[in-house]
Amino acid sequence: MPKFSGMTYIQFYKAVARPSLLYGYATWVTTQTDMTGLETAEMRFVRSVTGYTRLDKTRSEDIRQELEISGIQDVRLKYKQNWTNHLERTDNTRLPKHALNYKPRGRRDRGRPRKFWQLMMMMTAYIKKVK
Repeated sequence: MPKFSGMTYIQFYKAVARPSLLYGYATWVTTQTDMTGLETAEMRFVRSVTGYTRLDKTRSEDIRQELEISGIQDVRLKYKQNWTNHLERTDNTRLPKHALNYKPRGRRDRGRPRKFWQLMMMMTAYIKKVK
């Protein structure tokens, strides 16, 4: 297997690996477990490119700054915002718009209410305003 420069691997990461990780992510309701798994996969790849190991105890933020890449959470928020903007532009006759505005009838199951997509988008918009 030929050796490539670190920047070639980063370009590969930005063009192929990251979009593959986030495929369909704009429509997911994300949990903390999902985010942890995505960050772990991202940092495993990025550490292998830079040659750092976890034993070096180099912070993820420092590695990202060194490689001049944004974190996967920032990219995730951008994907979700793009999808929301797309839904706002679509006709009211389209199925995704109906699914977004769907309100189920009947009683809910016992226990904690499930997270839903609109609430997650409102929370991320609020967090962005607070920052």
